[in-house]
Amino acid sequence: MPLTFFSSLLLLSPRSYYFFVTMETITLKNGVVVEVDDKSRVLTGTLYLIHLEISMVVDLSEEDQELRRYCGGNRLRKTRVLKRQAVHAAEVDEVAQRIKESFLSTNLKYMNHPKFVERFKSFSLREFKEQEEEDRRLRELQEHDRDP
Repeated sequence: MPLTFFSSLLLLSPRSYYFFVTMETITLKNGVVVEVDDKSRVLTGTLYLIHLEISMVVDLSEEDQELRRYCGGNRLRKTRVLKRQAVHAAEVDEVAQRIKESFLSTNLKYMNHPKFVERFKSFSLREFKEQEEEDRRLRELQEHDRDP
C-alpha cells in the first residue's frame, strides 16, 4: 500500500488569493514518489481555475552522475500540469478530485512497473541531451546571424 501525506499552505497577494495544497504524496514500491499539488485559484467571483501539478520524483544514485549534472541535484523530477478553467466554486473540490483520479488511474500502473525508474532516467537523460544540443545549434545560428 502506498504511503500518503497531506499538507497545505495559504499564499496571499494583493490581486487575489492562491490556495496551494499538496493533495497527497504517494510512495510506490519501486521508489518513485508521486506528488499531487493543487494550485487552483479564483478567476473571478465564484469561478475558479483548477490547476493540478503531478510530479514524478526519483532519487539519483552515484551511478547517475551525468543525470545529476542536468538535474542540479540528487533527485529527478518531471511535472505534468493539468488545468480546467471556469469551474464554479461549488464544484471545485469534486472536479479537482476527478482530474487527479483520472490521471492516477491511467498512470500509476505504468509508474509502478519495476523497470520504470531505469526507463525514466534513460528517457530523461536523452531528453536533456537533445535539449542541450538544440540550444547549442540555436546559439550557433544566432552567432552566425550576428557575423558580418
